[in-house]
Amino acid sequence: MTNAAQSVKTLIQGMAADRQHYHALTELLEAQREHIIARRAVELDALNIQVMERYQQLSANSQQRYRLLHQLAIPATAEGMLSLISRLPASHRTSVSTLWQELQQQAAHCLSANEYNGSLMSMQQEILLNMLNASEPENWLYQQG
Repeated sequence: MTNAAQSVKTLIQGMAADRQHYHALTELLEAQREHIIARRAVELDALNIQVMERYQQLSANSQQRYRLLHQLAIPATAEGMLSLISRLPASHRTSVSTLWQELQQQAAHCLSANEYNGSLMSMQQEILLNMLNASEPENWLYQQG
């Protein structure tokens, strides 16, 4: 197997692994949302460690994908991936294309879920701050910006 073929194989294997990581991350983000809503801080802290581990693994895989594409002289962009996929043998093109599309969708879904969870946390913090300030009405008149 040539270096280029091995790089492509490694890249596809990394994408398949990321599919599993994104699936697990989706479940973790859903559990995170439940812990945020229920204000279960201890469970949330433990879960956040798992979320960060998944992010680190996905980041490492992304960096590897970047290096492999660079070695293949292909731009590390969505267009570069499509270009690589178009050069694959027809027998692999459809499955790798589907895998790439799934990864893009999963990443977008996880980003959205993460942003939503962040919004929930911000709203809870704002509510808590408002409740703390309720006993000191002057703080409502002269809040620092």
